[in-house]
Amino acid sequence: MSQLWIVRAGAHGEREFDAVDQGKLFPGFLEVGDLSQLDSRDAIFSCLQEVWPDEGTNRLRNFAAQLNQFVNRIQIGDYVVMPRKLTNGVAIGIVTGDYQFDVTSEYRHSRTVDWKQESLPRDTFKQDLRHSFGAFMTICEIKRNSALERVKAVLQTDQDPGALLQKSGHVARPVFLSGSEDQDSEADEYQTDIEDIADQQIISLIKSEFAGHALAELVAEIMRVEGYTTKISPPGPDGGVDILAAGGTLGLGEDRICVQVKSGDGAANHDVVLRLIGSTSNTQAQTGLLVSIGGVNAVAQKELDNNFFKLRLWQMSDLLKALFRTYGELSDETRAKLPLKQIWAPMSGGAS
Repeated sequence: MSQLWIVRAGAHGEREFDAVDQGKLFPGFLEVGDLSQLDSRDAIFSCLQEVWPDEGTNRLRNFAAQLNQFVNRIQIGDYVVMPRKLTNGVAIGIVTGDYQFDVTSEYRHSRTVDWKQESLPRDTFKQDLRHSFGAFMTICEIKRNSALERVKAVLQTDQDPGALLQKSGHVARPVFLSGSEDQDSEADEYQTDIEDIADQQIISLIKSEFAGHALAELVAEIMRVEGYTTKISPPGPDGGVDILAAGGTLGLGEDRICVQVKSGDGAANHDVVLRLIGSTSNTQAQTGLLVSIGGVNAVAQKELDNNFFKLRLWQMSDLLKALFRTYGELSDETRAKLPLKQIWAPMSGGAS
């Protein structure tokens, strides 16, 4: 019987693009060597003690439980969710290969996966599963609330039947799996990444309150707070230019930016980047900025990399950072649409 797992690709999404592009799971733990001959959590724990001799026992047991799941417990045919940081979506796939270790690879530990969805919007799922996707663990299994059946249903119908399952009595408790409930885990209690949950709620609010052209207006306001003079194209066909921004007195400085804003959930493609290159040249801007809350596909990313000195990309995580650093100076109207409050919360060390 298949199981459902979360396997993250970095606290800041640093491995997720390559994971999707290469059809792999890259859980991190780059300091750790080959685990292919270690068939239990205890054996992996002993290995980790050598890798991190000064690390606390509980933390090492947590890591050992996660790595044991990745190496030994995940089976070919299991389903996997990779919550994405660079977009607001999740990738969903089916595991197709056993654990592999490649010392020459940038990421060392991996498993192959057939991605069925590369960046499905999180709000496709109901709140309980969205909270599960915010688990702090890098690797963990989700068992409760008919999670596997609901993920399968989403892949088939694009709809989460959670409410129907709940009415039929299949859902009884919140969707969190503690480490103590995993037969191979003595990890600390399964924790939710509060920051990730908060970010996802803010993202949902942005998508609701600043849909379509309104997102360009939000980006322009952020840029004005950061010292730019901006000109926004009117709604409708924009020819690849949503915002022109310039620094200096009266906006006559040398720092000139041509901005294209993509508000849809889908990844921006190669044609979008090519249009931005053309618009940047036509407007005599120094830099082209693509703001895409759905990220970019592999071909578009390659084009961006090839134009490193000319183009920049803001994905959702970059937009959030810009929002947070300027929030206090945004207009009352904007802050009323996005009512945010800064809080302090203790950090957890459960993820890699």
